[in-house]
Amino acid sequence: MLLCVPLRALAEERELVYTFIGPVVGCGLNRVVYSDWNNLYSNKKISGYFIHSGVSIWVVSKWLIGDFSIQYMFNNFGSEGELHHLYYTISGRIGVNMGTVAIFAPGVGLYFESPPSNRKYLGGAGFRIPIAFLFNTTFDTKFFIDGSVMYGWYGMGDRSTKFFYGINLGFIIKVGRI
Repeated sequence: MLLCVPLRALAEERELVYTFIGPVVGCGLNRVVYSDWNNLYSNKKISGYFIHSGVSIWVVSKWLIGDFSIQYMFNNFGSEGELHHLYYTISGRIGVNMGTVAIFAPGVGLYFESPPSNRKYLGGAGFRIPIAFLFNTTFDTKFFIDGSVMYGWYGMGDRSTKFFYGINLGFIIKVGRI
């Protein structure tokens, strides 16, 4: 009995960590600054919009949250054309509980863009600053709104950069406990 009581107390103090997975869709605006685009221009600036959809995985504990997503992104740059490619994000966040209704989750992370694409695109990567609100819809599901700002390398031309921002909407379902 002397052994079981302290072990039971330690088990109750252990933090529960849950895994959620579900669909995500998003949209936003982007701006690309590139030099030497196909050896025709130098320091050209283009802007446009993007939309993407895919799947998002969240690991949620009492105050620490991590997320990963894989999506397919469509970029429209107006007269400069369109670009389709795979898009990945990974972020670490601090979860601030807002009662039993929602969680406020600011954080930092990375994004990656990779071929295959519909153009000669080498992919890209950079930094991401996300801010999310996760709303408890039921005990096992959450709806989230995630806004983010991203800046990084753009995979066409020499020393090209990309700045973009947007919003994601998703619905995640609890699939397990770690």
